[in-house]
Amino acid sequence: MKRFFENLGYKFQAFMQGRYGTDELSYFLSMASLVMLLLSCLIRPLGILYLPALALMTWSLYRSMSKNIYKRQKERTGYLEFRRKIEKKTALLKNMWRDRNTHRYYKCPHCKAIVRIPKPGKGRNIVITCHRCHGTFNKRT
Repeated sequence: MKRFFENLGYKFQAFMQGRYGTDELSYFLSMASLVMLLLSCLIRPLGILYLPALALMTWSLYRSMSKNIYKRQKERTGYLEFRRKIEKKTALLKNMWRDRNTHRYYKCPHCKAIVRIPKPGKGRNIVITCHRCHGTFNKRT
């Protein structure tokens, strides 16, 4: 019996040879589908989530078993870029909340960079110099 399970492991390794396997996107799709399935089972009005959850799980398995590695890597790169943008925006919002009493954040009209300056007094005109493009712009506080 022990030999059977050893051979089964070798057969699975041989089957997966040349296939893409799992990555961050596959893991995210699997977790999202499991959450949707759980919600559809627990909350009756959300039963409509059942079919999209199965579609996500199928897509995740398809990606893992695919032999078109180039396309899967391209999908993964797009997902990681999207996730990085969201994490960057979340970190900015967290910093803005943390610094709300001491600093102000402004967007440069030239290069769209976020500029952080110490909080000035109320009703003053200030000249802000962008750290990226070195352009200046006026703001009224």
